[in-house]
Amino acid sequence: MKKDTLHLLILEDNPADAELAVRELEKEGFVVEWNLVETEEAFREALNQRPEVILADYNLPSFDGLSALKIKQEISPTIPLIIISGTIGEEFATECIKAGATDYVLKDKLFRLVPVIKRALKEAEEHRERKQAKELFQKIFNDSPNDIFIVQDGKFKLVNPQFEKETGYTKKELLNKDSLELLHPEDKEMVRENIIKNLKSGLSAPFEFRGIRKDGEIRWGLEVVTSITYQGRRAVLGNFKDVTDIKQVEKELQQSYKRLQKTMEGTINTIGNIVETRDPYTAGHQKRVSQLTTFIAQEMKLPQDKIEGMRIASLIHDIGKISIPAEILSKPTNLTKIEIEIIKSHPQISHNIIQEIEFSWPVAQIVLQHHERMDGSGYPKGLKGNDILLEARIMAVADVVEAMSSHRPYRPALGIDKALEEISQNRGILYDSEIVDICIKLFKEKDFKF
Repeated sequence: MKKDTLHLLILEDNPADAELAVRELEKEGFVVEWNLVETEEAFREALNQRPEVILADYNLPSFDGLSALKIKQEISPTIPLIIISGTIGEEFATECIKAGATDYVLKDKLFRLVPVIKRALKEAEEHRERKQAKELFQKIFNDSPNDIFIVQDGKFKLVNPQFEKETGYTKKELLNKDSLELLHPEDKEMVRENIIKNLKSGLSAPFEFRGIRKDGEIRWGLEVVTSITYQGRRAVLGNFKDVTDIKQVEKELQQSYKRLQKTMEGTINTIGNIVETRDPYTAGHQKRVSQLTTFIAQEMKLPQDKIEGMRIASLIHDIGKISIPAEILSKPTNLTKIEIEIIKSHPQISHNIIQEIEFSWPVAQIVLQHHERMDGSGYPKGLKGNDILLEARIMAVADVVEAMSSHRPYRPALGIDKALEEISQNRGILYDSEIVDICIKLFKEKDFKF
């Protein structure tokens, strides 16, 4: 086991007494490196070597322990000094302790030396740690880019330079000022509730509020609070960061997003209108499919983002029909095989038209797959089951129901009952079973109407 090394300074005019003290320590496992001095000059010089502990005889011919103690307190106040004496009166011992001595040990009771030194070393280490923590806190407190403050009994007791800078008040103006006076009137109760909630739960959850500077300017802040003990009493330590600029950027981004969203919505509607111009008999078809698709997805409790992607895809799923001759789209009689194949090309054409648009959702793939069927009998890829996107499976059901229930050039509207019969009979064959069940439930139990 590694032994402790102790750097010792001994103020003693009798080397034999010094050696006795050292041997006492060595018996307890210390490796002692020691320096023996007996004059004030030698003592001062030895202090520069930063010993861990000083043992001082209280009475030397030319120098004494009490004088050494005063010198030590001036030069190195944190080094423990223990008075060693043959005899020492209670009054003198008390005087030494008051002057800063750690303890005293009688020469005929050196067995006390080891526990006294161990305690002195422990206290010195704790003192160093407290000092380092205090210095670190002071540095953080003074140099922090955030506002740091301590509130006790609702009033400011300590504020850092950044807090003065952010609020426009001086330290003198802030101390003992009601902390809530700096808050926007509408936010005071919210801030009070958040502070109480944080202190009770022991959490440090950040919260935002508006503060008012001395010049009246309103600034947004993000704050965390924690309970501390300050000067022996409970207090609140607050850490505040001005986020006004961030809030402004967020606001601008939201406005930009809304403008972008409005532009995209306009673009989508324009695309839909182009299709309806070419195929007036299906006017409103895409919007109605989008409506039913959205309701089905909501009943399935799908994420809102996924629902939005389906809504957009539904609004433009037939864009490919702009490439199909108008006489085929509006033909009042049955289509030929060739005409049917031309019609069946519209999902692929729709995909090709919109695939370069950078949507946040797989819109092009949803549109491409909306005529695929669970048994692989659909088009254009003949996909089966779960190889078909969930969004496309939902749109397939909505598309069929809307198309069958609406008028077409080659037939009158078949009605909702016929449309629901179609998806019911082909549940699990052509159409996803769960989606069919939800669609029927919407019409029969939740009174859904286009």
